[in-house]
Amino acid sequence: MPDEKPQTHSDLGNSQAGTPAASIVILSYNSASYLGPCLHSVARLAPPPAEVIVVDNASRDDSVKVAQNVAAELGLEICTIPLAGNLGCAGGNNVGWRATRGDIVIFLNPDTEVSPSFVGEVAAAFATDERIGIVGAKIYYPNSNRLQHAGAIIHPNGQTDHFGAGETDNGQFDEPRECDYVTGAGFAVRRQVLTELGGFDEDFYPAYFEEVDFCTRARKRGWRVLYWPRATMVHHESVSLGVASERFLRLYHRMRMRYCAKHFTWKQWVREFLPRERVAWRLGSAIDRRAMRAAYLDLVRWRLTRRR
Repeated sequence: MPDEKPQTHSDLGNSQAGTPAASIVILSYNSASYLGPCLHSVARLAPPPAEVIVVDNASRDDSVKVAQNVAAELGLEICTIPLAGNLGCAGGNNVGWRATRGDIVIFLNPDTEVSPSFVGEVAAAFATDERIGIVGAKIYYPNSNRLQHAGAIIHPNGQTDHFGAGETDNGQFDEPRECDYVTGAGFAVRRQVLTELGGFDEDFYPAYFEEVDFCTRARKRGWRVLYWPRATMVHHESVSLGVASERFLRLYHRMRMRYCAKHFTWKQWVREFLPRERVAWRLGSAIDRRAMRAAYLDLVRWRLTRRR
């Protein structure tokens, strides 16, 4: 729960006529050095969002103060929600979207910078089909034309990959496409989907696979997950955990196991998961195998705890 009432910088704005109201939720955790560029990019959006909510997951730095100061300098209308404790990505985003009123909710990591047309492009994507429930962006690494995300795939053992990751953008991912999921670094969701699913599953704590699970649940209910290349952004990636560190790998595999336990049938475990997992084990590094072993043990403990 928030440790105080939301702090509103000024009255909430309105989106332009003809564009569905879009709310932005930025989830911050020790992100003071990134919030400035992120909010500067949000201030340049045209059409603008109806509101901007910054949820702070009990940061130890000055994230909340930075967000408020930058917003004041830019004349950007924001509402800050400081939390008393770290609720993780799922929990923090749940607090955020439940505080919004937009028809569309855009979730952004604090280390992202969106293109000025982002809101309009997201709205255009949803307008193509009423069953599109989730829209993801074309995402670049900073200061480059190198892709980080162009939609994503879930493999039979629950491991995930981003299409185009590491490739130079030569237009090979310029067509919209349905995909298994889109990354949680920056994506948009119809409010109806959030309400129908009850938001993000907070068992995926503190981070990873909450968006994979969310997209899977949405697809099971008949919603489409769409990669929309005209919505673009930059992602500095992994402010708090680091990429490919042992800590990241342990958390990634632990959440992967929880995802598989939640969504896979016994037939999938035997026929699809195990063959693929054996290959991943053989090809993995020593650090990777240690992380996988720890994840298997955690899965057993987690399932036993849930049965009590």
